[in-house]
Amino acid sequence: VLTHVNTLQLTPRKFSFRASESLPRPSSFHSPSSTGFKMAKSKNHTSHNQNRKAHRNGIKKPQKHRYHAVRGMDPKFLRNQRYAKKHNAQKKE
Repeated sequence: VLTHVNTLQLTPRKFSFRASESLPRPSSFHSPSSTGFKMAKSKNHTSHNQNRKAHRNGIKKPQKHRYHAVRGMDPKFLRNQRYAKKHNAQKKE
């Protein structure tokens, strides 16, 4: 009596990669940092609370000084200005 034996026939399979057959990917594949992809920012600028912060210590005018700084001014102009002030004071006497 012949018995039928189930035998598995192993045939060499040609491997071809198709888009539908995806290989398992690491868990970090979809994270934005690994691919360099970043979501677009939805808000570029807001001035929320800035006005309140500015007024907490008050909006102050810049201090006015009696004399302007002469450092960095043209020396020829300063020399002439010094002589003009000197001789203008002499005429008032």
